[in-house]
Amino acid sequence: LMLESRFAMCLCWGPELTLFYNDAYMRVLGAKEPGALGQPLAVIWSDVWEDIRPLVDSVMSGTATMQEDMPLTMLRNGYPEETFFTFSYTPVRDEDGGIAGFLNVTTDVTRRVQNERRLSADVAQLGRMFDQAPSFMAMLTGPDHVFRYANPAYMRLIGARDVLGKPAAEALPEAAQQGY
Repeated sequence: LMLESRFAMCLCWGPELTLFYNDAYMRVLGAKEPGALGQPLAVIWSDVWEDIRPLVDSVMSGTATMQEDMPLTMLRNGYPEETFFTFSYTPVRDEDGGIAGFLNVTTDVTRRVQNERRLSADVAQLGRMFDQAPSFMAMLTGPDHVFRYANPAYMRLIGARDVLGKPAAEALPEAAQQGY
């Protein structure tokens, strides 16, 4: 199952949590990859061991874990990288029912998280520019022209009425009566 998957997966097995992984997991390892196969998890991921250790302890005690967008500062390419991963640890049992290791299915979501941060910063900057515009401005959306944003100059123009989230005809009935 693991070897056929296109999702990055690794199996950590035995008392040392020996690392076995598929081709997709090689990208997660980066420059660590050539020597990682068959090595203890704590050795290969020593740079993030203190971050993941509680999760490893949890899965090895029988509780599956899942993390979304977990930040990890990794040294996988020889320098510190801010990364984000969504992953799960699932216990793998031996023939006696004991936990012999765990399966890690992971996705590097670093690019998405960084893009969301940039987008959020851009939206915040546009919001500041919108608020500071010397002219009155409002943004309306949809066929009912619902007020999404109104800058302070616009709010002064309409007498500081509560218009946000309301259709224009409801928020400004006098405008609707005039045919706008």
